[in-house]
Amino acid sequence: MTKQDPYRPLFHFTPPFGWMNDPNGLVYHRGEFHLCYQYHPMDTVWGPMHWGHAVSRDLLSWEHLPIALAPDAAGMCFSGTATADAANRTGLVGPEGGLLAYYTIAAEKSEGDRDFPQSQGLAYSIDGGRRWQRYAGNPVLPNPGLQDFRDPKVFWHEPSQHWIMVVTLGQKVGIYRSADGLDWRFCSEFGEGEGAHDHLAWECPDLFEIPVAGSDESRWILIVGIQRQAYVPGSGTQYFVGRFDGERFVNDNTADTVLWLDYGRDYYASQTWADVPAEDGRRLVLGWMSCWPYANQTPTANWRSAMSLPQTLTLKATDQGLRLHRAFVAELEAFERPERVLACGEVGAGELLAADWPEAARLQLALELAEGSELRISPTGEADFILFRRDGRLGLRSRRRGRIGVAEFDEHYPHDYELDLGAPRPLSLDLLLDRCSAELLLDDGRYGMTQLLFGDSPRRCRLAVERGSLVLEQGHWLGLSRSA
Repeated sequence: MTKQDPYRPLFHFTPPFGWMNDPNGLVYHRGEFHLCYQYHPMDTVWGPMHWGHAVSRDLLSWEHLPIALAPDAAGMCFSGTATADAANRTGLVGPEGGLLAYYTIAAEKSEGDRDFPQSQGLAYSIDGGRRWQRYAGNPVLPNPGLQDFRDPKVFWHEPSQHWIMVVTLGQKVGIYRSADGLDWRFCSEFGEGEGAHDHLAWECPDLFEIPVAGSDESRWILIVGIQRQAYVPGSGTQYFVGRFDGERFVNDNTADTVLWLDYGRDYYASQTWADVPAEDGRRLVLGWMSCWPYANQTPTANWRSAMSLPQTLTLKATDQGLRLHRAFVAELEAFERPERVLACGEVGAGELLAADWPEAARLQLALELAEGSELRISPTGEADFILFRRDGRLGLRSRRRGRIGVAEFDEHYPHDYELDLGAPRPLSLDLLLDRCSAELLLDDGRYGMTQLLFGDSPRRCRLAVERGSLVLEQGHWLGLSRSA
């Protein structure tokens, strides 16, 4: 860490320089995990959108590649998806197969336009994603007359033998299908009156099938981004659990049920990797670690924004129904360095369990709180997670302070809010710290809270019982290092 660049994380993906937002084009292909992303390489604020590109074999060590897609005469390259066309169903990639990238073409605004006119385009690669060729027949899906028509997610649906596209239609998503990936037919839409909405379009949809843990069943998950009114004001990601027949998605829950993938301020536009091998079997997810109200003002150096750490999604039955649970990828264990095992047993008020962790660290606890107790986790002097048991309920309070002298940031970055965790029970806690961020997973990953950490306060991480007592069943913290 240097004085000139104190916030660049050690393990979270960041652009080499310039601005980054949504993850795009997440696909596994021929031994490599591909990560593309919304990218403005000429400045550290949002601007003409390119697709940046990187690859990894372990999801944590990334090799930057040349820009995959750059603006052309048709417009900028907004968010989208990548997938393998192993059988050459498009007729574009030859008998050896290749990669397809579906993206939103954002044309220049005309007078009176609120946003960039949008249609869906296609590019393809036959050399492992090193070079991309735009399809000569673009756009493959013209705009049907909508202001917001973007962020295509495309995948092959084996039961129906069709490609499926899920795309934003304002505050809904549209579902299209195609036999060849080139000619698309509208099937249905979903979202009116369902889940959470604000005054802006849903963004960055994802749709995938996932097993129900411990059963022979599966469900389909639809993920969409909310731009300004998430669990707390700002950007956030909600999901729906339901069924998909190749043409329509049906929500299993009531229309007013709102499920959040993360309850923090800084987790948005999440996408899952396509074409992960069956022998791996994981549904891997990644989110943009920022929040639109202050994303352009975060105090980094010649780069701006980081991705979350890749995580594994699991769908599990709970007392409230089927819910997604998240876990940090197992590949992280190769970088863990044992630091301290915490003494188990009863811990009383005023006891300090740990302090002064490394700049990249992982804390794992299994504990049970007594009534009236509080456990405070302070990644910095200006940010706290407070786990508490009060009036027969468990809860988590997140507080964040810090100002940098920029109006938009200073207005929106600080916060103080609570999350209800339900009836008292033993809890697991998994916290990952990496310079400018904290990712907290609670209750076997059922609840996630991702927060950025900026400000002048030194990184004096502390773990202490503030009130009452708790029983610590298991606890340790680990340093994270790329050196042996």
